[in-house]
Amino acid sequence: MSQTPDSNPESSIEPEVSLKLLLMRHAKSDWSGESVADHDRPLNPRGRRDGPAMARWFADSGHVPDCILCSSAKRTEQTAALMESYWRHLDVPTPAIIIRPELYLARAETIFDCVSIAGTLTDEKGVNFPRTVMVLGHNPGISHAASWLAESAIGLPTAAVAVYQCELSDWSNFMDHAAATLIEMMKPKAL
Repeated sequence: MSQTPDSNPESSIEPEVSLKLLLMRHAKSDWSGESVADHDRPLNPRGRRDGPAMARWFADSGHVPDCILCSSAKRTEQTAALMESYWRHLDVPTPAIIIRPELYLARAETIFDCVSIAGTLTDEKGVNFPRTVMVLGHNPGISHAASWLAESAIGLPTAAVAVYQCELSDWSNFMDHAAATLIEMMKPKAL
């Protein structure tokens, strides 16, 4: 007995789709205020220049995220806000920015845990299945996560990003690094 395409058990398997993961380190922060707690350090002038420069690169390269999972540190929030402002000025659809306190100085495992639930997150914009997710965090965790996915050492300087193509049906299957391919890296000094 032959099977029609609709009756084939394999046809009911959800196809993999192309998702993108952007792992980005915050822009350069200010170390001049000795009395300022690490969590509250703002961006320095270079960081305030690098945020919009990277936003331009994201827009030009087609990598503007649908969603930014952002550490709660002041420097990461400022980096996200500078990029969002640049995209809004260009009339590019702006991403949902979701502050995740657990991303502050997070290890790679915590970063991956946040990515794996990205498809279940919603915000005031109603984003509920982002195809392009950015994690905006800190070293050493963000570089460790980038290295683990690339299966080689990657050091992300401030405001640098590693872009991965992920052949997955949804973000909950993210932990399979074989499905993530490093497709591009950029840092402000290369612009």
